[in-house]
Amino acid sequence: MVYRHLLSPKICETIVNNLEFYYPDVDINDKPIKMYRSNEHAQSLVWDRYEPLIDEIAKYYDFSYRGTEQMMFEYLAQGTRPDPICENSNYLKKKWVRTKDRDITCLIFLCDYNNQPPFDTDFETYGGKLEFPQHQFGFNPERGTMIVYPSGPHFINANAAVHIGDLIQVRFHIAAKLPYLYDPRQFPGNYQTWFKDLL
Repeated sequence: MVYRHLLSPKICETIVNNLEFYYPDVDINDKPIKMYRSNEHAQSLVWDRYEPLIDEIAKYYDFSYRGTEQMMFEYLAQGTRPDPICENSNYLKKKWVRTKDRDITCLIFLCDYNNQPPFDTDFETYGGKLEFPQHQFGFNPERGTMIVYPSGPHFINANAAVHIGDLIQVRFHIAAKLPYLYDPRQFPGNYQTWFKDLL
């Protein structure tokens, strides 16, 4: 599911300024790494616009809603190259094992993708595409847009390397009353049919 412009540019800017990400953490090779931060005020701004959509999301994926995990704001500084992740499972002994109580993931971009000058390094990024390798598609950052997808191994994902500027986004997870099992047969087609209005 895609909710374009869920947050206005002004709200995104307010959130980014409140988070006060200034300098990235680095690994042992002095390369920037993805940082995480919680922020109650920023979360309340997102929650006010997300909460009215909960029933619609639950109906679309056919599950009974139980709760939403605390929102984590992610900072991917220029030069960050995150590893792929699966939000609710780990690959152990040659099989995927559910290790977290998460069923649906929501990610909202707080910056815009831009590959043309002029470039606003405060709110634009070149790179950082949210990629789903198994489905061979992804989303360039679009400020205020929320992407909603199952949290399991069918939707392993990663942000592409951030080449210019910084990417800030918020990621949070929905828990169902019963574990959600993604069935591809309920969602026939591919990204070209799922998101034809965005292509």
